[in-house]
This record gives sequence, C-alpha cells and structure tokens, in this order.
Amino acid sequence: MLEYAFGAGGFKLGERVEILVTGQRGILIAEIVHLSGCNTYQILLPSIISYGKAKVAHRDHLLLRKLNDNESIFDKSIELTDDNSFSPKGVDINANWINGAIEEEKEHITEIDDAVGIEEISIRPGMEVWSKVYGKKMVVTHICRDIYSKALEYGLLYMIGDSDVTVYARAYALVPLENKIDVPPAKKLGSIFEDGRDSIIFRSKFLDDAPYLAL
Repeated sequence: MLEYAFGAGGFKLGERVEILVTGQRGILIAEIVHLSGCNTYQILLPSIISYGKAKVAHRDHLLLRKLNDNESIFDKSIELTDDNSFSPKGVDINANWINGAIEEEKEHITEIDDAVGIEEISIRPGMEVWSKVYGKKMVVTHICRDIYSKALEYGLLYMIGDSDVTVYARAYALVPLENKIDVPPAKKLGSIFEDGRDSIIFRSKFLDDAPYLAL
C-alpha cells in the first residue's frame, strides 16, 4: 500500500518556482495527492494574464525548480534586494508599510505555508465512500489542500449512466465503506507522466490545459 502524504513532492505551498519545460515562474498555491501516490501542484503565474486574471497551471513536482531568494518572478534580469522586494509575514505587519511597498512597485515575496495544524488524511485515495450530500457511493481519486487552508478536500468519482462525474467534499461529508482500488508501491514510478496507469480517468478542476487526467 502506498503512503499518501502532503509535502512528498519536496515543495511547500507559497514557494516560488519555475516550470522547467516552459520557463514560466509562479507561486505554489495548492498541492494534490493522487491515487498513484504522486504529488502535483497548482501554480499561480502572476506575470501571465489570461481573460483578465492571472493564469493558473497544474504541474508534476518533477517539472518544478525552486527559485532562489534573489530571483524575480516577473523579470529574470532583475536581482531581488531589500530595496525592490517585500515579504509581509505573520500578523505583526504595518498597513502603511505594505501600502508604501505596493506604491513603489516592490515585488511581493509570498509567506511560506509550513502546514502547521493541517487536518490529517482520514480517507485514502482508492477508497469507496458514501456521500451524505449526494446519497451515492463514490471513489476517492485525489486529495487537495489550498495554501493557508487547514482543511483537506477530497476528489470523488462516480458514474451517471456512461458518464463520469467528479465532485469535491470535506471528510465530514463522507462515510468510508471499503478499499476499492489498491495501488502496490512496487508499481509506483513517481511521476504522473511516467506512471502509465489508465484504469481511472476523471475530470479535474485543477487542470488548465488538459480536459482529463489519467491515473
């Protein structure tokens, strides 16, 4: 049986990263643990504006590189210093200081989410559950946590006729029934792009550039 855990991808939410394939830079805002055991991340790309808002990408952890402290998200030729960047942390922050930094167009360095006090994984991917809301049996396909959130969200797959439907719920809305899909660790290859499993296909709200994700 696989060990499902957040942080296994080697990154923390809030960290600034570069996507190795495209060179795009952004901030990790969500982490997803999949049935296969691999960890992928949702990345806010603040320098790429699409339809009036910053683009969000979804990538495997093997495609990411953590930026150094002095690397800029917006301009690769700029070296960040105390004079051109700022990083408000915690609650002891002066509003005037933040407003001043914004007016001076200093680059914002995100506070790292150290995942202190987050909810433990109580339902494993691959488990069949009863949804108290829908009144249906569903299979857990993945688990997600958003930045600075203490609660986990479970991705659930069920069928209506020949169509697959994915919904999302907190643990308290689900009643565990039995393990429907077990993934032996010997078959785990790590990256979702190397795994090659095609036993489950579900629609994910986290994918910005592909309609389906195969596990």
